[in-house]
Amino acid sequence: MDRPGLPSFARNSGFTLLELMVVLGLTLALATLAQPSLRGLLLRWALEAEAQTLLDDLRYARTQALVRAQAVSICPTLDGLACAGHGEWGRGWIIFLDAEANRVPGAGKLVLRQHQPSASVQAIISNASSSRAGLTYQPTGAARAAGQSLRLVAGSALRLVCISMQGRAALRPEGQTQCS
Repeated sequence: MDRPGLPSFARNSGFTLLELMVVLGLTLALATLAQPSLRGLLLRWALEAEAQTLLDDLRYARTQALVRAQAVSICPTLDGLACAGHGEWGRGWIIFLDAEANRVPGAGKLVLRQHQPSASVQAIISNASSSRAGLTYQPTGAARAAGQSLRLVAGSALRLVCISMQGRAALRPEGQTQCS
C-alpha cells in the first residue's frame, strides 16, 4: 500500500521486530560458540607476553653484568625484597646488583628491576633444585647456576625458556617441551 505524501525511501525502510530478534539470536549463538576459542587465544597471548618478559629480563640481567662489570642476580621472589628458596617464578622475580654473588639481596644491593606476577599465568617452574633457584651473571656475562629451563603454564598452553650453561636465554617454539 502506498501512502500518499511520503517519499519512496520512507515507505519500506527499517527492520521488523522479528528480523531484529532473529539477527540478535544468531549473533548470540555465534558469540557463545566463539567464546572458548577466544579464551584460549587470550591465555596463549598472555603466556607469550610473560615468556617474552622473562626472556627480556634474563637478557637484561646479563647485559647489566657486562656493562657494570659486576655480578648481577635474578631470582624468584615472594615479596619483591628477597629471593625465594624454591624454583617457582610465578609470583615474580627481582634483578639486583650482587657484588658477593650470593643471590641474597639486602642492604647496599641495588634492585635493578622487579617483576610482579601475571594473573593469567598459572605457574613458572624451574627444573633446577631449590638451592639453585635463580641465576647470577658474572661480569664476563657467564652465569652461575645456569643450564636450567623455566616452564610457563597457562591453561593447556606451555612455553619454555631455556638457559644454556653459558647463561644465554632462549624461548623455545610453542609446544616444544625440551631444551635440547
